[in-house]
Amino acid sequence: MSATFYPYVGAFIWISILLVGGAFLRNNIPFLQNRLIPSSLIGGVIGFVLLNTGLIGMPTPEGWMTIPPKVFGVMVFHLFAFGFVGIGLLQQDKKVARGKSTWLQNGALWMAFMYCLVYAVQGVTGKSIFEFARMITGGEFFTGFGYLVGSGFSQSPGAAQAFGTIWESTYGVQGASSVGLAFGAMGFLCAICLGIPLANRGIKNGWVADKSSKTLPASLLTGMMGKGEATECTRTTTHPANIDNLAFHLAVMAALYGVGYVFALTWSINMPKGVNGLGFGLLYTWGMIAGLVTRKVLEKIDRLHVLDNATVRGVTSSTIDYMICAVFMGISMSDIQAIIVPFLTTVAVAALVTYILILWFARRMPEYGFERGLAILGCYTGTVASGILLLRIVDPDFKSPAAVELAVMNVFILPLIQLVYLNLPFIPTEGSIMLPIFIAYIVMMPIALFFFKFVQKRAW
Repeated sequence: MSATFYPYVGAFIWISILLVGGAFLRNNIPFLQNRLIPSSLIGGVIGFVLLNTGLIGMPTPEGWMTIPPKVFGVMVFHLFAFGFVGIGLLQQDKKVARGKSTWLQNGALWMAFMYCLVYAVQGVTGKSIFEFARMITGGEFFTGFGYLVGSGFSQSPGAAQAFGTIWESTYGVQGASSVGLAFGAMGFLCAICLGIPLANRGIKNGWVADKSSKTLPASLLTGMMGKGEATECTRTTTHPANIDNLAFHLAVMAALYGVGYVFALTWSINMPKGVNGLGFGLLYTWGMIAGLVTRKVLEKIDRLHVLDNATVRGVTSSTIDYMICAVFMGISMSDIQAIIVPFLTTVAVAALVTYILILWFARRMPEYGFERGLAILGCYTGTVASGILLLRIVDPDFKSPAAVELAVMNVFILPLIQLVYLNLPFIPTEGSIMLPIFIAYIVMMPIALFFFKFVQKRAW
């Protein structure tokens, strides 16, 4: 029986230990509290150091066995894809639905335009740096790695890994999934290192719209609710004598993940070589579609009440915490050692360009420019979770519309960015048109921002 623990159960246990350890450190170290560094990031960084020094492993009948980074990379892949089932199942809050009718005023479209612009700039920056590095050093590395900085920063580590996995399995680009994970991990660090000082600077200089909220609650700083402060976070939709509420929601999501797997397998078997890798590479998309269809069907037959938004969101958020921690442990130094100089240069330049670009347009946004800019800085280097984290520093009660807009913006992002998503899997092919597509976005998005009057006189 002990043989069944290695390697994946052991990896899951390690991630859990590191998450608990990260929460303990955040709760007790002021340095981590003042910078609002999440437990998943703390645990992930510690795990990265331990793994690359050979200390992550487990006792087995054959003795101590280390757990390789690839195992954690596989876990990132599944956690990311499983979380997208929850995203598909999530029902829109009434507040979000009302926000759609005023999208031009509330900035969701502005965020979508900025997403496309930032993604394209990050991609071109990465590709240019890798091309320049190969020209200078004469190295044999794949310069398309530079495009993954956009996926790792603006999408998520899971998305960057998914595209990298497609490149590996379909085109034989070795180390692509690990490079994607590395860009995603560095994106989280950039979100914290750039976002926290900017938030504090905005409060100090009076750039925030709500100047009354300058003190963060103790629970937000320590990361733990105080005694007597605990609140209920879910609504039970099942009778406990029949099935536990959490078990029911997990079962629904797992079943839909199985549907996504069957579709991915069918695709990979029946599609021609060159596109068959998209089957499992886009597993997160198939899972999300399965969730969306299920939600629509339940809504149609008036049974949507059996799903509780808070429970689905809780499961999805849990997968994100586990995924972020696992991301750092899925990075193999041997995969990025040969490209370490262009890799680090790309991270630094892309982060700086993203910061400057967002700041320039946010300062010229008619209303709530600072809150919106800070939120998307966190999103377009990390994830929505890091965007919300930064927003809470300057807007703890979410009085600005920025938090709602982070949800609404995806309605506009998906159709706008589809051309990029459709071409990313084919970057290693000889006829890739990714660079011209990105350049087109860099030209068109500023035009759109000016056309919709999202660029006005500098406000702060």
